[in-house]
Amino acid sequence: MGWRASTHSDKSTTTDLFEGPTPRHSLLSGRYKQSFAYLTLRTRMPGIMQQIIMRLLSDLPDLVNKYGEEVRKDVKQIVDAVERLKMELNRDRQFLLFHGAEPDKVEWNAFITEMPRPKKSFFRACWLHAECYLYRRIFSFFENSRHLQKYDCFDHLKKEDLMLSEVAMSALAKATRGLAKSFDAFSKLLRINLWGNHFEMQIGAFKFTEEDSKDDINVLVKVADIDRILLVDDTTLIWNCLVLASKSSGNRIVDFICDNGGFEFFTDMLLLEYMVDNNLATQVRLHVKAIPWYISDVTRADIEWTLDFLTGHRDECLSALGKKWTHLMNTQKIVIAPTSYFWTGPQPYFVMVESDIELYRMLTTSKLAIFKGDLNYRKLLGDFIWDSTEEFITCLRGFRPTNICALRTVKCEVVCGLSEGLADSLLKNDHNWMISGNYGVIQYTDSLKCSCALPGPDSSEKNTRMLGMVVPQSERSTLITNK
Repeated sequence: MGWRASTHSDKSTTTDLFEGPTPRHSLLSGRYKQSFAYLTLRTRMPGIMQQIIMRLLSDLPDLVNKYGEEVRKDVKQIVDAVERLKMELNRDRQFLLFHGAEPDKVEWNAFITEMPRPKKSFFRACWLHAECYLYRRIFSFFENSRHLQKYDCFDHLKKEDLMLSEVAMSALAKATRGLAKSFDAFSKLLRINLWGNHFEMQIGAFKFTEEDSKDDINVLVKVADIDRILLVDDTTLIWNCLVLASKSSGNRIVDFICDNGGFEFFTDMLLLEYMVDNNLATQVRLHVKAIPWYISDVTRADIEWTLDFLTGHRDECLSALGKKWTHLMNTQKIVIAPTSYFWTGPQPYFVMVESDIELYRMLTTSKLAIFKGDLNYRKLLGDFIWDSTEEFITCLRGFRPTNICALRTVKCEVVCGLSEGLADSLLKNDHNWMISGNYGVIQYTDSLKCSCALPGPDSSEKNTRMLGMVVPQSERSTLITNK
């Protein structure tokens, strides 16, 4: 979201690299020079770190005005630390333990200590481990400074992304008011949410005529051509899950594991607002990142800024929308879940039950957990090169605290659930289809019908709750048949 990749970097001197792509049934790794992991570690991450340095230096006058001359020492120390980290990455050095004020340093240090020594360096490690470690180290430099513990070096990018999306936001705000409770409306919102910034670019560039009503969601969907490259579509199953849940009494919670801020979060909220307004959920819990993460990932501060920005907007429809979303927050219809550093850890999600049992238990209380974006998808699948036809449920490796949905544009080699022969066909027509971000999946699986993974004396109660429901014949007409 605005960062430029560095185009040069000295050659690593310590790692034996392989010329080919990551082999099947292997973890993604920077060892393979034809992998997106290698490209990211060799060029993109050094470029991001250089941009962080430039951002800090450009902000220095404002920081001095705010904190005084002493902040110059903080900035110098952080710049030096980022430069050292670039050097460590370039030379494929071993991961270092954390020794500062990081709230999650115990968990990180335990993870690093338990890693096999040959896989403790940037290019030899699993890409997920190396990339998460880099972002965690970067923010640790700020956490251990005197004045800049809460400095978000990415916040300007998230804010600019939202401010530059006013045309698309205004059109969507008008077109989504008063949508009926229907599968058709839900599926359109789900697709708009999936494509995020693709949608914004197409709407922003389209020249509407007098016959094209910007207030009609069907017109916007046609303009964006949102179905053209959807490789897996389980929308029907997701709708049926929510409709079925709406037949039951009591709280019906949806957990939404967020991805990016900016315009993408705006489309998240349109979808979640629709679910609450139409009784598909009694409450939505937003799971955000505890620290600035992967450039554009949303934090609590980003959500607060977004609501303030919309509420004070000159566009009356956007202002009203901001006020409505603020009301939904104030009335607990949409809430920000308690902060968990698990979301910014290096672990795949199938170890959540061991690493963060309270977070896992929280997810078991919801009717549906929606995992948004490429990084969440990588963590669901363990950053592993599965066969492209392998079933989604298999690739989760037992991680099924509740019904699970993944909304993801394909940006790396991790993918599953495709029909036989589709991956080969795509490769013939688009050699870079796995990393282009031009293809998407909407995938779903039901929860495990028992809670055997959950330890504790209350497991029998949880078993009863998670057994699932038999749908009475009289209620089946409200569900959509999966054709």
